[in-house]
Amino acid sequence: MSRKNEKLSPKSLAHHFDPPEGYIGHFGWLCGYSADATFLNKAAERFTTLTFAQRQSQGRIALAIMLNPGNPAISTVDTPAVTHLAIKDFEKKPFCLLHAKFALLGFRHEKGNISHWHLRLIVSTGNWTRQTLEESLDLAWCVDISSADISSAVLANVKKRVNVEKICADIKAANDFLQWVAALFETRLLEVSLDGKDNETKLGKKQFEDWVSECTNKAKNQSRFFDNREKSLLKQLRSKIKSCTNETARAYLAMGSGFYETVSDQSRPPNIPKMIIEELKKSDLTKRPLLTKKPTIDLYVNPKDCQSIATSVGAMKKQGITVRQAAQPPEIFGVHPQRKLHAKFLFSANRRENIYNSAWVYLGSGNLTTPGFTCKMSTSGNLEAGVVFAPRGLLWKEGKKVDNVDKKKVVTNLLPIQWDLDVKSDYGGLEPGDGMATPGEPYIAAPVAWFSWHEEECELRAPDSDKLDFQVLDPTGQPCKKTDSGFSWGDQQPRQVFVRWLIADKSHEAAIPVVDQYGRIAGMKLQSVDLEEAWWQLADFPMPPADDDENNRDGKDENDESAAKGKSKSSVRIPTYPIRRMMELIENIAAKQTEINENDWSLWCKRLDQTLGQAKDNEAVEYFRNLDLNPLNPLRQKSFRPSFAETTKTPAGQMYEDTLTGIEKAWKVDQLRAFGEQL
Repeated sequence: MSRKNEKLSPKSLAHHFDPPEGYIGHFGWLCGYSADATFLNKAAERFTTLTFAQRQSQGRIALAIMLNPGNPAISTVDTPAVTHLAIKDFEKKPFCLLHAKFALLGFRHEKGNISHWHLRLIVSTGNWTRQTLEESLDLAWCVDISSADISSAVLANVKKRVNVEKICADIKAANDFLQWVAALFETRLLEVSLDGKDNETKLGKKQFEDWVSECTNKAKNQSRFFDNREKSLLKQLRSKIKSCTNETARAYLAMGSGFYETVSDQSRPPNIPKMIIEELKKSDLTKRPLLTKKPTIDLYVNPKDCQSIATSVGAMKKQGITVRQAAQPPEIFGVHPQRKLHAKFLFSANRRENIYNSAWVYLGSGNLTTPGFTCKMSTSGNLEAGVVFAPRGLLWKEGKKVDNVDKKKVVTNLLPIQWDLDVKSDYGGLEPGDGMATPGEPYIAAPVAWFSWHEEECELRAPDSDKLDFQVLDPTGQPCKKTDSGFSWGDQQPRQVFVRWLIADKSHEAAIPVVDQYGRIAGMKLQSVDLEEAWWQLADFPMPPADDDENNRDGKDENDESAAKGKSKSSVRIPTYPIRRMMELIENIAAKQTEINENDWSLWCKRLDQTLGQAKDNEAVEYFRNLDLNPLNPLRQKSFRPSFAETTKTPAGQMYEDTLTGIEKAWKVDQLRAFGEQL
């Protein structure tokens, strides 16, 4: 039974990062004008299903974000699992503002089968900020596709196959644009290798790229996603509409924008709405009109910030355009909403009774302005992106026969539009507003992307750092001593350090993440664990270890003694003999790793290395050292290994042997007698 008065609960922008059932977030890209730590931590927690402390401990980048260079730098320490990439050459960037807002996300199967994947494309009108979640009226569009969809499309009916090919085309267009943008940014942190071994971030990115390639190879037809690198959004609008729906002339057009232009003659309306109308009315031998000769046209504004619209309501009325305040449905936002229109959208359709036919929608980053909609990218204009799609089954308004399911199809519940109130005259409650804020100082790439930590020398090292001119600053802001191989650091391993360098005699500083021996990026200091805790961290692989350190949930310093002494799972434990505890661990590891998928083997070896490394000071390990025995030797037996890693004749087998050798050295048992020989 439907519930007529049930409140609608559309997804917020952060909710679009939730994994589909049976999957977890693996790697993804974000592009936008601005972002903040509040939003990114919400998105990262939803995407990875990990808490702040778990992401700190894991030290893996799951989301890489590229923003307009004027956005203040966001530290990976403040947003674990997220890295804010800096632009490489600010002076040579091909745009004035990076304004495109979209994300391409990759999810892996929670059971670890890397061949089962899921991709999601999100196109947003809002920024990746708290303001978008709490204060703005914004819109988002997303499409999903999985490996199962592609496999089944081969045998599916034509309609489903075409839909899969269309989504693949969207993913391909977005990825092509993404890779073009990424080439302008510093991405070396996503390619970290230590001693020739890729870390989890690089492996995850590579798997994501393989999924995208598998998807884009199936792309056919024109994509709905588009950008303005070569042509303005307006010049592409007609072809995008034609590719997703018919060329029928529509009798209704709604236009909305978070920002309009200010013109010198305040009595003259901005030209962009008129240009859009003229483009849709065009007709010749190759074009049919997409708008009737005398359509109903509504223009939606933010009353407190609508630029020259505030002084040209009368002039727009003469052009057949009605100015209206953007709507905020009470079923969604409550009775007294305070949100401001930030969405950029076009909606056109024909209405027959309560049903909209031949509907199409544009939404994206491009405001209805010259740099946003009618110009291609340039050094004086914006880099924009958007999508045009054709929703089916839209309803004009709610009625007695509209149940709770159909409420979600009512256009006023999907777009910030209404038809009850219009602005009667110039300054009829409208204000020009302050306009767009000036971007801040550019966040530009430092000469170095990351440092590796070397414990024995207490030293920070970076590739080719001896050839680069920069300083590493100690906690007091003073330059560290330069050594033959890196920089001397007179304290325990930091998660990030600040560097200073000069460009044209101007000093710049940036926070650079530190990578530890396990390849963790800006990872929180690992605490010692006993054998039972070590197994718990391995048992749920490929899922990350459970989070037990409540003191670090809010991002407290990893050096806090109270956090280091937090209560562990085994603080109350029935005593057992060291030999029995060690044998149980070895048996559990053997049983677990024989079931590991080959695609996950590299990650398993890294998890094994890190987890058993945390147990190096355990009393049971010390007990075996005192017996002059190496307890790890049984793990080298073929029966304790998967078939693809039984010997060093395979890369997987060699990787495993190298991992065990490293753990044995960390435990200081590598020169001792083999425990297996004593059983």
